[in-house]
Amino acid sequence: MSITTPLQLAAKQSISCLKLSEWRALIIALLLAVTIASLMAVLGERIERTLMRQGSDILGADLILSSSRTLDESTLVSAQESGITASEVVQLGTMASHDERFLLVTIRALQAAYPRGKITLEPPTPLSIPKPNEVWAEQSALDRLNLTLGDQITLGSVSFTLTAVIQSAPDRGRGFISFNPQLIINRQQLEQTGLLGPGARLSYRQLFAGTPTQIATLRQRLEQNLKTGEKLSSITSEEGQQNSALNKASSYLRLGALFALLISAMTIFLSLRRFTQSQYKRAALLKTLGVSDQQILQLYIIQLCLAWLLCSVAGVILTWLLESAGLTLLQGVLPQPVPAASIFTYLSGPLLGITILLCLGLPSLFKLQNSNPLQLIQDQTAPLTWGNKLPYAAAMLILVGATAWYLNNLLLTISLTLCLLVVGGLLGSLGAYLSKVISQKFAPHHPLGNLLFSRVQQQQRWYKLQIPVICLLFSLLSINLIALNDLLSRWQAQLPEETPNHFVINIQEWEKEGVQTLLHSHQIDPQLWPIYRGRLNAINHQPLSEALTQKQQDHPSLNRELNLTTTIQLPAHNTLVAGQWRASKQTEKTDTPLTGQVSIEEKIASELGLTLGDIVTFNIGGIERSAEVNSIRSVQWDSFQPNFYFIFAPGLLEDISASYLTSFHLGDNSADISRQLIEQFPTLTLIDVRQILEQLQHLLTRLSMLSSLLMLLTTSAGLILLYVTLTQELEQRRYENALLQTLGASQQQCKQLDRMEMGLIGMISGFMAVIISELSLWPIHQQLLKLDPVVHPYLWISLPILSCGLFMLISKLSHRQQSLASSYRTLISH
Repeated sequence: MSITTPLQLAAKQSISCLKLSEWRALIIALLLAVTIASLMAVLGERIERTLMRQGSDILGADLILSSSRTLDESTLVSAQESGITASEVVQLGTMASHDERFLLVTIRALQAAYPRGKITLEPPTPLSIPKPNEVWAEQSALDRLNLTLGDQITLGSVSFTLTAVIQSAPDRGRGFISFNPQLIINRQQLEQTGLLGPGARLSYRQLFAGTPTQIATLRQRLEQNLKTGEKLSSITSEEGQQNSALNKASSYLRLGALFALLISAMTIFLSLRRFTQSQYKRAALLKTLGVSDQQILQLYIIQLCLAWLLCSVAGVILTWLLESAGLTLLQGVLPQPVPAASIFTYLSGPLLGITILLCLGLPSLFKLQNSNPLQLIQDQTAPLTWGNKLPYAAAMLILVGATAWYLNNLLLTISLTLCLLVVGGLLGSLGAYLSKVISQKFAPHHPLGNLLFSRVQQQQRWYKLQIPVICLLFSLLSINLIALNDLLSRWQAQLPEETPNHFVINIQEWEKEGVQTLLHSHQIDPQLWPIYRGRLNAINHQPLSEALTQKQQDHPSLNRELNLTTTIQLPAHNTLVAGQWRASKQTEKTDTPLTGQVSIEEKIASELGLTLGDIVTFNIGGIERSAEVNSIRSVQWDSFQPNFYFIFAPGLLEDISASYLTSFHLGDNSADISRQLIEQFPTLTLIDVRQILEQLQHLLTRLSMLSSLLMLLTTSAGLILLYVTLTQELEQRRYENALLQTLGASQQQCKQLDRMEMGLIGMISGFMAVIISELSLWPIHQQLLKLDPVVHPYLWISLPILSCGLFMLISKLSHRQQSLASSYRTLISH
């Protein structure tokens, strides 16, 4: 044959094979695999780049070095000499005054412009930092101090002129101090204010921005020289509810993409297997025409490559369309414009598709070389010897490597592959055994029972191969659906309608009763939490330098004061994981406070090595208090409720002065309550987080829609696989039904026999899929999605019934009318 002949012949053969269900199913499965792989890669890269850029703009830098002590200026100089943009910020809380009005504010003293992001002002100004003797302030500071542009604000011993209103600015800081009204001044004047004296709580931050390589090199150098109290942070290390939601959504997207690829790969494998079997006689015919074994292999490889090329082009186009739809859903959440993905990312789907196709297809195509003209008159297939099992082993290794590259997780891929092989073998043997036992018990109770039992016995080898595939298919679909449902339920539960959207801090003891009375008058029942500022300085009566390792001594909680509180009842958003909650003990005569006990959050307890019975000592305003650890709690940090690392039993801290904190929910038409609080209690700090909650709710809604889009794609791939699998197997039953009809069975009886068999297999597959799903969801919820695992009772009933009904429906839709004459022709042609 000439060079162009194989290509032309492969093209004609591809077109003629479109009438074969195996070839159509192969093309559809390959198209889905290419589309899903490309879509997940492109969306993931674009969203990640956008969030990284947005995060850096919010932080004001790519990398931040922070400390409560003065930082070494040589770090800034060396960074700038290496081409990195660097600046320093000093932040502190203090009182600002104007016309006998006082307000707790947060000052940021800037040395230079932020390396990332920019400050938006009204009126606009080309300056990146204020001039000396000038100050920029947020609108909330203007409202509460009754300021206008040009007025004087006193900070410490210096008066500043208000020249601009801050609309938005990066680097707001962390903790409650970040919620104070923000003021920005020039770094040069900070010392003149006299606010840097003893007792001042300062935060020093050095900000850096550069290329990823520059930042990685700088981070490595700084990590090697970190001093006590210093901390490195970036967008990848930031925590919060928004990042938590995005991480969970990202995990679900990866999980869904993996399941969709597994389903597509199974469809490709089964379709290739059937397609190869259907081509044995064609290959034998080509041999009678003088085509060599090598040319036959070449012909079918070209045919597969043509199918891959067609699916790749169509898949990339579909990826572009679905990508646009997905980004449209997130348009109100992601900052615009969204960075474009690289060309290689668009090609990741086609590359993975050709890998799956050739790895799964070549071993089957090698069998076609063993075809001979005898197969034109006899229905024979090439035996599966050890010689042609080796390509399958090599293909499996290549496929595992390609999947690991796509998921960027070799351990997960290897573990999943081994689990699939082991579980698949067990499911096949168990499914075949159950089908035999159930059909045997059913045989005496139905006219076709004995025929069903006979057919089940004959198809044991098929059941051992197909039942694992079908069972795993139902497992993957149910896991994907339940994981999405549980994820959405968690998102909705963490932001209920009455989620607190206002926080009030710095409530003094003499203001406590007045604040409660005001809130009660508006039907708000607040819980006031006493707040004590304390530093952990001993464990089991030993100083931290002796009780902890060097790594534990560098824990951030040990280098600052913590917010401590006391309460009788366990907070609703806390769960005990060890010990007992005993805030007070009951006696027969009186309720005596149980002092000297404390409850600790589980993560800090684990990181510091604290266990039940340990004694912790805090320094609170110069007063030391010791308490025994009586319980360990898990805390839902993203609940928008007051959360604490350490909660003391009432009584131990009563003689120490405290401020108070509370939170509550206000509707859109409750602005008067906020105004009354500020007017009656000007020293407290009111924090309005409604805008943050609205943004987060909007984000969760968009992520839900995006996750549902992936679920739709995965379900489509699964239904296609199920339909292809059953229709192909029903084609194999045509010969047996033809034989039964020649022996006197009616068409209706043959249809009923097929439906009974398919219903039995569906029920068994559905029941085993429930077991696999529940066992798989447990680690997926805990390790991947960070959700509490639960049992799903409805799945145990609905999935077996649904799978049984679905199998019987497909059997009904796929059954062909077969007359007695056509039965004769089927027997003769077989």
